[in-house]
Amino acid sequence: MDNPTSSRRPTSRNAKSPRIPLNGPTCVSDALPTDFQNKQPSTFTSCLSIPVEGAVPIISQDDPPSATRSRMSDHSASSSSKRAPRKSKTHALAALHYHAASHDNDDVTSQDIADDFSGDHTPISVSPSLDLSSVKTSSPRNHATRTSPRPFGLEDCPVFHPTSDEFKDPMAYIRSISEKALNYGICKVVPPVDWKMPFVTDTENFRFKTRLQRLNSIEASSRAKVNFLEQLYRFHKQQGNPRVSVPTINHKSLDLWLLRKEVHKLGGYDAVTKNRKWGDLGALLGYRGIPGLSTQIKNSYTRIILPYEHFCDRVRNSPTLSTSPGGTRDPHLKTHTNIQTTRTRNGHNRDASSPPSSPLTSTSSALSDVPDDGDYKERNGFRAEGTSSKRNTKSIPHDQSPPRKRRNIASRMSSASPPSPPDEVAKLTQESCEVCQKKNHEEEMLLCDGCDCGFHMFCLDPPLTSIPKDQWFCHTCLFETGGDFGFDEGEEHSLSSFQARDLEFRRRWWASHPPVHKSSPDLNDPTVNYVGNTLVTESDVENEFWRLVQSPNDTVEIEYGADVHSTTHGSAMPTMETHPLEPASKDPWNLNNMPILADSLLRFIKSDISGMTVPWTYVGMVFSTFCWHNEDHYTYSINFQHWGETKTWYGIPGEDADKFEAAIKSEAPDLFEAQPDLLFQLVTLMNPKRLTDAGVRVYACNQRAGEFVITFPKAYHAGFNHGLNFNEAVNFALPDWLPYGRDCVQRYREHRKLPVFSHDELLVTITQQSTSIKTALWLEPSLREMTEREIGSRQVARTLGMVERVEEEDRPEDQYQCVYCKAFCYLSQVTCHCKSEVVCIEHAKHLCDHHSQHVLRLRFSDIDLQESLAKVADRAAIPATWKAKLQKVLAESRGPSLRSLRAILAEGERINHHLPELATLRKCVNRATEWLDAANTFLIRKQSRKRSRRSRGRPPLHEVNTPALDDRDPGDRPDRSLEDLYALLKEVEILGFDTPEIGQLRALAEKSEEMQREAGTLLKDGGSLDDRDTYIHECERLLMEASSINVHLEEIFEVEKIVSREQLLKELEEKAEDSTTTLEDVRSLLSRARSCNLSEDNKFVEMLRSRHRAGDDWGERARHVLDQPYKTVEELDEFFEMDPAVPVDLTIYDRLVSARNKAKDFEKQAKAWLLLDSQGPKPKVSEVMRFVARAEKDFSIPAIRDLKQTAEFALDLENRCEAILRNRYQHRDESDIFDMMKKWKTYAREHLLMFSLPIFEKLDVQLGLHQKWLEDLPWYCAQHGCAHGQAILEDVIESTRPEDDLPPNDEYFTCICTAPVRPPPPGAQSDAVQCDHCFARFHGVCAANGGSCPFCDHHHWNGAIHKERSWHFCFLPQILLAAPDITKNYSDAWKQLEVIVHCVDRLSSVIGHFLTFASQPGNQRLEYIPQVRHYMRKLYKIQFAVSPSREVSFGLDLAGLHRILAGQPTPVRVRKRRRPRFTFGQDIDNDWADGTRCICRGRTQYLLSYPTVECELCNKRYHAGCVFFSVEAAMGQHQSRFMCPLCCLRKNRPYIYSEVRVKHIDNQDPDTYVNTGAMLDSFSRDVVYTKMLPPYTQTLFVELIRFTPGQPEGVNGTTQRGPLAPSMPRSIDPGSSSNHHRHSHSHHAPLPLPTPPTPSHEAILPPLVVRKYQTNHHPHYFPCPRMVARSAIRYRQPGSRSPKQARRHPQTPVLPPTSVPARAMQQTLSPSLAMIVSPVDTEPSPRPSSSVSYGNPPPPLPPLQPPPLASGSVSASTSRHSNTPPLRSIKLVLPKK
Repeated sequence: MDNPTSSRRPTSRNAKSPRIPLNGPTCVSDALPTDFQNKQPSTFTSCLSIPVEGAVPIISQDDPPSATRSRMSDHSASSSSKRAPRKSKTHALAALHYHAASHDNDDVTSQDIADDFSGDHTPISVSPSLDLSSVKTSSPRNHATRTSPRPFGLEDCPVFHPTSDEFKDPMAYIRSISEKALNYGICKVVPPVDWKMPFVTDTENFRFKTRLQRLNSIEASSRAKVNFLEQLYRFHKQQGNPRVSVPTINHKSLDLWLLRKEVHKLGGYDAVTKNRKWGDLGALLGYRGIPGLSTQIKNSYTRIILPYEHFCDRVRNSPTLSTSPGGTRDPHLKTHTNIQTTRTRNGHNRDASSPPSSPLTSTSSALSDVPDDGDYKERNGFRAEGTSSKRNTKSIPHDQSPPRKRRNIASRMSSASPPSPPDEVAKLTQESCEVCQKKNHEEEMLLCDGCDCGFHMFCLDPPLTSIPKDQWFCHTCLFETGGDFGFDEGEEHSLSSFQARDLEFRRRWWASHPPVHKSSPDLNDPTVNYVGNTLVTESDVENEFWRLVQSPNDTVEIEYGADVHSTTHGSAMPTMETHPLEPASKDPWNLNNMPILADSLLRFIKSDISGMTVPWTYVGMVFSTFCWHNEDHYTYSINFQHWGETKTWYGIPGEDADKFEAAIKSEAPDLFEAQPDLLFQLVTLMNPKRLTDAGVRVYACNQRAGEFVITFPKAYHAGFNHGLNFNEAVNFALPDWLPYGRDCVQRYREHRKLPVFSHDELLVTITQQSTSIKTALWLEPSLREMTEREIGSRQVARTLGMVERVEEEDRPEDQYQCVYCKAFCYLSQVTCHCKSEVVCIEHAKHLCDHHSQHVLRLRFSDIDLQESLAKVADRAAIPATWKAKLQKVLAESRGPSLRSLRAILAEGERINHHLPELATLRKCVNRATEWLDAANTFLIRKQSRKRSRRSRGRPPLHEVNTPALDDRDPGDRPDRSLEDLYALLKEVEILGFDTPEIGQLRALAEKSEEMQREAGTLLKDGGSLDDRDTYIHECERLLMEASSINVHLEEIFEVEKIVSREQLLKELEEKAEDSTTTLEDVRSLLSRARSCNLSEDNKFVEMLRSRHRAGDDWGERARHVLDQPYKTVEELDEFFEMDPAVPVDLTIYDRLVSARNKAKDFEKQAKAWLLLDSQGPKPKVSEVMRFVARAEKDFSIPAIRDLKQTAEFALDLENRCEAILRNRYQHRDESDIFDMMKKWKTYAREHLLMFSLPIFEKLDVQLGLHQKWLEDLPWYCAQHGCAHGQAILEDVIESTRPEDDLPPNDEYFTCICTAPVRPPPPGAQSDAVQCDHCFARFHGVCAANGGSCPFCDHHHWNGAIHKERSWHFCFLPQILLAAPDITKNYSDAWKQLEVIVHCVDRLSSVIGHFLTFASQPGNQRLEYIPQVRHYMRKLYKIQFAVSPSREVSFGLDLAGLHRILAGQPTPVRVRKRRRPRFTFGQDIDNDWADGTRCICRGRTQYLLSYPTVECELCNKRYHAGCVFFSVEAAMGQHQSRFMCPLCCLRKNRPYIYSEVRVKHIDNQDPDTYVNTGAMLDSFSRDVVYTKMLPPYTQTLFVELIRFTPGQPEGVNGTTQRGPLAPSMPRSIDPGSSSNHHRHSHSHHAPLPLPTPPTPSHEAILPPLVVRKYQTNHHPHYFPCPRMVARSAIRYRQPGSRSPKQARRHPQTPVLPPTSVPARAMQQTLSPSLAMIVSPVDTEPSPRPSSSVSYGNPPPPLPPLQPPPLASGSVSASTSRHSNTPPLRSIKLVLPKK
């Protein structure tokens, strides 16, 4: 798997590598002179020096705040300034080449390393998401054959191109190619062309962290060399020789590492000296012809290397200082603890048994951690922060770190660590010597600067006499230098930022390092690409990669986004959770599905393992690499490239894994001596060429977009990327992996490496969950090995006397992991009461010292394990057992029994497993079965499939004899000859099986031959026999015997013909003239005559032919009639009047009889219905129509046609009636629909009484109800039989128009009619009459009607004066509601009544509300006389009484109110109010240059081009910024309306964009402003000032220049002192017009009028349907709830709810307080008013006989909101009372006196 650092665990080295600080083009190194770069120029190139937008540095959780801030602040200046140097490495390299200066600080400036890409630090801009069109998403399916060899001469691995069918099952396909691919370790699979895997990663939100890789630090020999030099330098420095340097021979530095390596190859120092090989070493090191070469080399070795080797040997051989991995150590010692790493892990101590990590000092680079229990945590889905792979930046600057030499621990703690509590210091001061384990001589205790452990100076070997002046390292830290290698963390990227960095890095690199080609590459080759302007091939990239890996001078640092968890970042392939509708989410090649496929063993693992069963993704850039490794547990892996540049893979077969390990260990033995588990860390490369030279098979392949790479068990693999690409990988396991998996577990155990899962638990789970034979076959060997190994281990434990305990439930993995070897001991663990840890049986002695109290905890007993093994073994043995049975049957005899073979076949087919022999056995048994079936055709005679057809008369005479040839069914005759019988017998001898039918066939063959001879004798002697009867009898006897065999014999057939002829002649004599003979019998006789070769001249044959022709003619005519679509009764009757001698076809005859009877039945039923049989039930029309349809399908009957016509009329009538009842009938004629329905009724009574018409009967009932309702109308005319309501409707509509609720302004409108009483022209005589009481003037004609003033005389309203419409309105709503449905849907009279009721009801509501308002003494004012008269005119025109109850008359109440109002004196005229007016500074300014008259007043020149906004009222333009108006926000919200601050001040409205303050020009007090709102509300005459705090929000300041005083309301120019009458806010009245102002002659104070309540009939009336009678609506016209809501929306009073609120809450009338009883109000009001106020009473109080009295009323109810009465000038008042709703102010115009 593509995995540069780790697989499913935290990296064993915490992602760190040596760092070299850069400062511009130079860097800081140690002990290197300034002229060193001239001798050995080196370059350092880092991709981090290319700044990219979106790339974020990764901040470690353990970084101190100061370091974090420093790193973040310096990142923009130089990407390398944040990286700590690995000074110990540079010390070693520099100091060994040159003499170090005698100073302690390590900072010496050098010019030897430069960053090629430093300089331009402008970040590259990138898009938020990755453009997939900019990367390669597919590749050619068939690449051209490579023309040139690969680098290093490597062979390509196999490439497979499966077909679509082969590609359906990935596991089956991988098994099919594994035999070939296994020998290569890896292979490439190119999917079919039509297969695509969608890339579903959200490229905009996907972010990942990268790891930094230095290419020349990854190679094994390079790193081993650096580590050796560092150890060598440390050793000499501790020995007091810091000036050690690398010798130079012939101006060439001596390679000390290579020298030591070659010396060891030759046997060591002593062997080389003894054998005089020092000269040969010079040749191996590249020296030629140098005098004294051997002496120089030997002296260099003796002086520099040999002392270090002697020290190492002394330490290894010392019993107290030995650091061998296998040596036993005191678990209490701290030698294995690294103080640097433990500090960076937030207090999480590493297990004492884990291998030690590198103990470098704080001046060294931050190093990674060793494998610990973080592996287990990651496998279970979480990882501790301290163990995650991240960069570790030290908080202490390197140049300020003092030398770490201390006499005691307390002094070291005080200077090098943060302050510690006293108890912690006391604990540390009690540390023991790591050698003698004593705590004495603290003053002689020396602390290691690597592991922080204490050592007595005299306990060391050799002992020290004085404290070292510089750093001092113990033997363990000194030997294990370099074991800290790993990869640093890079930056966090998005895909687009990573792409930008990769493209720029490649462009710069190849521009500065262009490849050289011997010949021009083919541009059509997909392996050739342009990078910038440079042509680069895949081979160029491969060669350059390995050059950089091995180059000591060119250091390249790149990033790799590896091991990106799909559990947190999401898989790039669709899953059922993220894309359930995507077909690819179910694809078996989807890496999310592959580990859990049926054949993958990893599906039996109980939990998800990130990176193993859950895919990981990898984002690579150019030169990023994944080092040599094989998969966890040696499993298979599969890697898919979604898109991007090529990825080169190298693979080693699993068979060569040991060779590979030996080769890489020999390359760098010191690395593996210090770190035996180095290959587990995935941080080491080795050149493929050196591997092949060591005999290791190495293969390669180039993976491109859309291709899979599969690695096989135990196969080592590595590789690198050619550029940006995106891969995804996962593991899986096939059954052949099990042995590899077991070997890997054992290897993990040897290296004490934490496994990913328990191999034994996996085997147990497979055993429990899969019970198939297929599973048992491959599981049985592994399960047997596990069982035997486990039982053997238990026997060892039992010898130690451990107590056993079996547990039935599984434990978490951490509770059965051996604390010593890290292996999972699932089946058995050793525990002790003193510890929570467990160990395996093999390491029981390492648990604790309480050996006698150890407990052996078992998951399964021995019996359970053996029984499970036995079951699996039995299942696995089933195929072999079956095969043994088969072999036994085949070996017992030459011809095995067919029954035995069938039994074995049946048993094999029941085995649910593929058996190779089963197909052959099945084929053999099937062939034997076929032969047996063929044999049974001779042995078993078939039953006759049908009887012979015979005539209807008596049976023929020969029926008791042997059936004749033609009487037998042709299928009953034998169809196989004697030759066929002998062929079967011959075939069975070849097949080779035995069955009883073989003997029966042989007997049948003998009997057939005998009958054949006897029949031949009869045929030969037939003509010579004298007795014909005897001859026929012999023939019949032979035929009887032949019928028992099933073999066709020609001789028997001839004998049968002779017998049949004799029988036919006898039968012809009987049936030739028989009238009962059918046409079928005639045909049969003729057929038999022809088969018997009877002569055509025979008289019987001629007679049969004649009858046959007559029968055929009859049958032809009958078929013609029957085939007609419509048959008549007459035609059918003709066939029953024919000659009985004509033979007929019985089938046709039966059809004729059936058709005739059916037609007769139809005709009979139709006539019965048409004759109106009153005895039975009447049929429904639908039943009759179905009957007619069935009859007309086959017959043409006149009675049916008549019935159909009548039923269609009835059906049409029913449909029309149903449409009328459902209100769906469309009446298109001009005639009245009810007259039409009466005609339907008459027609049905006359012609359709024979049918049941339920819908018509319902309509008839509705018509009766309609007529009764019509007669109930007051205006119904019995003479004409109709209702005359049109004139009433017109009068009602004219009198109830909502826009006419207000009285006219014309003073001449005083008559009871609607025409003004104007003065006559000069000289003309007027006929007007004037009332003496109210002074109303009437036309003469109007006054003659009644002879009195209709306004004052109550006789016009109490019924004393007769009127044509003498009914009461209260009955009309009841009549309206009582109408039947048909009336409501189709009657014009009901529509008229509906409009009348709703219109009059609205008028009644308005008048009733007015009377309620006017009943209060304070509201009985003279100004209301025009309103009263206006209402009385309407009622006078309507004529009928109008009120909610028949006991009340609004006309009578209005007449009484008129008399009261007319008797009042004339009111005093009130002067009109006027608001104050303001003149602001902007009003006197001139327009500015840009046409504005803004708040800024044109005093700021830069505003000339600023956006402007125009006021919708004054049309003046303002700068948007000056008035805080956001033009962009207004455009975004589509707002085009703007009111300027000055207009808001004048309209007394708030300015929504800021606060507006007005400053008076005459008042310069800074805190005093003008209160324009108060002045407008009070109609102030003076300026009103107010004190205000300084502004705290957006505020505009306006200057007031002039002020025009207002005019408050008052009488004769003085302010009114008395109480103000309730006033109403202003409202827009659509009914007002300019004519009102034109005819106004005087103005009066506004008077309040009430708002009408909801009509009393509104809750019970249906919605108004106005249709053609609908008129314009008024805001207080309440015909239905919808209209109420609509009117509330269209008309809003100031001070009430906003239009939006009005839409939510439609306006409702204000009712009196609920605390006042309804009866109490009725006692003070007239009956009609009481009915309005308390509509719940259905029976009002009796009306008093006298006229209405309005005197001495109780305190008035709170005034209700009056209706809008717009006439004259309209003004508003803001004064309100606490219990009075806002009222509309109006002014009424009264006629002049």
